[in-house]
Amino acid sequence: MKQKGLDRTQLKLLAILAMVVDHTAWGFVDFMTPLGQIMHLFGRLTLPIMCFFIAEGFRHTTDLKRYLYRMMAFAIAAVIPFYLFFHEEYGYRQNIIFDLTLALAALAVCEHKTWNRAVRALLVTLLFLVSLSVGGWVIMPILYTLVFYYGKSFRQKVILFIGATCLLQAILLPLIVLNERFHFSHYNWTVPERLYLFGFIFALIPLAFYNGKKGSGFGGRYFFYIFYPAHFLVLVTIRQFLTGFTAQQIYIQLHVVALFIGLALLIYVILQPTSRAQMAVTFLMTACNIYIFGFLMEITSHEVAGVYTATKLQYFAESFVIIGITLCMQELCHTRIPYPVYVVEVVITSIVMYCMFTWEENHLMYTGISINTTDSSFPHMQIEGYGPAFYLFLTLFASVCVMSVGIGIHSARHSDRIQRTRLRLLLFAMLSMWVPYLMKAFGLVLKVEFPALFIPVAAFFITLALVRYSYLDSVSLGFSNAVNQGREGILIIDRTHRILYFNDWVCGLFGKLQQYEDAWRVQEIRDAFLGNHETLSRDGHTYELRVEPLIEQGHETGEILWVFDLTEHYRYLDKMKEQAATDSLTGINNRAWFENEMRSLLSEQVGGGFFMADLDHFKKVNDSFGHQAGDAVLIAFAEALRTLLEKRPGITVISGRIGGDEFCLYYEKETDRKVLEGFAEALIDGFDQAIAHTGYRNVTSLSLGIAIVHPEELPVSVWTSYTKIHDRADQALYQAKNAGRRTWRFYEEPREQNTLPF
Repeated sequence: MKQKGLDRTQLKLLAILAMVVDHTAWGFVDFMTPLGQIMHLFGRLTLPIMCFFIAEGFRHTTDLKRYLYRMMAFAIAAVIPFYLFFHEEYGYRQNIIFDLTLALAALAVCEHKTWNRAVRALLVTLLFLVSLSVGGWVIMPILYTLVFYYGKSFRQKVILFIGATCLLQAILLPLIVLNERFHFSHYNWTVPERLYLFGFIFALIPLAFYNGKKGSGFGGRYFFYIFYPAHFLVLVTIRQFLTGFTAQQIYIQLHVVALFIGLALLIYVILQPTSRAQMAVTFLMTACNIYIFGFLMEITSHEVAGVYTATKLQYFAESFVIIGITLCMQELCHTRIPYPVYVVEVVITSIVMYCMFTWEENHLMYTGISINTTDSSFPHMQIEGYGPAFYLFLTLFASVCVMSVGIGIHSARHSDRIQRTRLRLLLFAMLSMWVPYLMKAFGLVLKVEFPALFIPVAAFFITLALVRYSYLDSVSLGFSNAVNQGREGILIIDRTHRILYFNDWVCGLFGKLQQYEDAWRVQEIRDAFLGNHETLSRDGHTYELRVEPLIEQGHETGEILWVFDLTEHYRYLDKMKEQAATDSLTGINNRAWFENEMRSLLSEQVGGGFFMADLDHFKKVNDSFGHQAGDAVLIAFAEALRTLLEKRPGITVISGRIGGDEFCLYYEKETDRKVLEGFAEALIDGFDQAIAHTGYRNVTSLSLGIAIVHPEELPVSVWTSYTKIHDRADQALYQAKNAGRRTWRFYEEPREQNTLPF
């Protein structure tokens, strides 16, 4: 049966619709007209809804770091489309995904348990300052997200939200009035223009109907992030069609598309599993996108100063492109490039950058730069002459490409089909970078340059080499990272015995190793891979050596050596047994463990107080608030019990979740009623406090039934003893429920049976 209300997908689609209406109004409708005001008012629904789901996403994410990286990547991807649409309206301020990223970061800081309050307060303050300085929606996204996360109930969220909105307006409106007189800001707003910001409050109406369900998941988790920059490009294109295109505008738009494709590929690479090859490709593609951005700055500048600034940015990016190519060849070709090569690259590029920044004084880079307005249909940069630093840089770039080709040829001679495919893709990428320069050299194009248009092509080949043909790197490094956290060793070699990956454990056993060196130089490693021995004894430990084939794209491309410490392996099995005895939700022991432990204690005639605990009206909690609330209160009981036991370190209490909302406790060696009453009262009060922290205050309480177990009363049959004790506590719990709940009762023996044993 479909649940009433609005699910997550429906609310997000509403926010997207409101955003499109708002931006359409900014682009095509006069602001102060009734239609413009209505469209902008409707557009205010977007920000609160997105802030609400940032808070929800933070609450439910399983990988916060990946969530932050994804937000940052899409914020970067939206920069250019955002600026193309708004132009000078927002100046240097950023898009809404950037604002939401700041809000997510603020939540992460607030919930970081290892930092003290002063550090967290300082970092949150810095994030507020960043939002104040460059945020599109100043402070509001962070404030709204914190309100939605920390509000205990929806009613409290509403009160805090309205209060925050009114407070921000109360601060903004006087500033507008003062700015009209003193002009300390270039935003020439008027008070009537900003009153529409109260429209944020209307977003609370659809949020009130949120039913907590995920919905159909229309478009996937990335739909909004992709739609956001894409709809800007569509609106810009529509506006451009209405105003007409020029050759220069087409030229610029092509480079904008190239930048957008480059950023999309960069985001795709960032979202891949972390590995050395992934980091190398990310480094290279980031530099390439900076170059495209610099070239875009160059072709949109009409003054020599602007062209000079853009050219400096391009050379800065190209310097990192050189290092990125070397890194990619090393990681994707499994070749160890000596560190002096990187040192030479850094030194030469630093010299070139210095000459670039000082060319007007020493003319080592250029003899002159000008704007050419005659050789094409639109202005472009023209170099009047090149200096020695330019040729030094060109020589370095060519040398790196030649070195890469040489490494590729050498590697291809000793590689399998997949590795040769990687090498071909890298070669295609380098050729793509040189195509525009070759076209210009042979006179195939006018003096207008197109280098940035071919970079996305090169980025595509490199991405393909990483994602489709570098499965080995990601998976094996994932194994290595995993076993570095545990007690296993891993060593991966290719078919020519070159070491691809290893973790610290292996170095501890076989000595210092280096990536891409011959593993056969260590006799014990050679013997292990050849199957000459399956165990290794060292320092009182016995290690199991296991060799498995490394299958990549259906082909055996190498071997994996696993090293297991058998002692640690047994500890691991013990841990698995412990987990098998634990309730996965609450962390309290399960029914089987508790009953076995009770049988053991009763067989040893250990007396004590047997508690049966039950949550009052628990079914209503699930029916009214959902199973998420039910899980929260069950976890709250476990937290209350753990807190109480931490405060009383001298006592021994075993516990178990018997089923549903029913728990049993056994207070060992304690039969004093007053002590047991004090424990019961403390547990009930502690549960109330724990419930308050979940946001579901007063939805349930705790009732307890207590049966005192005297060792001398225990019969021979342990299992019968446990059953009767359980039944007595159950009867006492029933009495506590009848007494009004949130209390405890002791089992009282009927008078006519006072002298009878169990």
